[in-house]
Amino acid sequence: MLEIAVKGNRNYWMWIIFLLIVIGIGKLAYLDQFFNGLMITGMSRDVSWGFYIANFTFLVGVAAGGVMVVIPYYLHDYEKFHRITILGEFLAVASLVMCLLFIIVDLGQPVRMLNVLLYPSPKSMLFYDMLVLNGYLFLNIVIGWKVLEAERNQVEPPAWTKPLIYLSIPFAIGIHTVTAYLYCGLPGRGFWLTAILAPRFLASAFAAAGLFNYPVLHHPEIHQI
Repeated sequence: MLEIAVKGNRNYWMWIIFLLIVIGIGKLAYLDQFFNGLMITGMSRDVSWGFYIANFTFLVGVAAGGVMVVIPYYLHDYEKFHRITILGEFLAVASLVMCLLFIIVDLGQPVRMLNVLLYPSPKSMLFYDMLVLNGYLFLNIVIGWKVLEAERNQVEPPAWTKPLIYLSIPFAIGIHTVTAYLYCGLPGRGFWLTAILAPRFLASAFAAAGLFNYPVLHHPEIHQI
């Protein structure tokens, strides 16, 4: 199913080359951080987080918002969302991969992420973040791939994917909830030090997902593509 990715016109390959150049520039910037440390980011005690965690938070919202595409179809049998659920699941996969990469670069040295695996602690919010992010990523890869394969073969997805789909819903809520708890770990930030930070995050993610769903509800011809 990936063979389509290597087919395209001239504009498609120009876009791919542009993206590869951007990736190369980002790789060079990361190598600078790798050899010289996090001091190049300008972060400090007062500014403890920057674009890394800002992008991580945004992408967690994108990934969590994908569940708003899944719920109408799988829980309410709303047929208009049938084809778009595959897009929502793979959008969540791409977002979660980027979330994990932003966490790795924010740690400074990639090997530090092994500490979460080698020395797990139930008192660490990063430990729970690792569980929900990787769990939701795994679920979306399996579900998205099987649903896409079934769609391509014009058959029903395997029955065992249904429990995984239902399990992915609390995981989607969990990734944003744990992110909110991480933010609450900085008591010096008044806006974050609140019990309703998790609902705020979830509301913003679900509202954004509602905007994503608007064309599906009001333009049925999308399903004919």
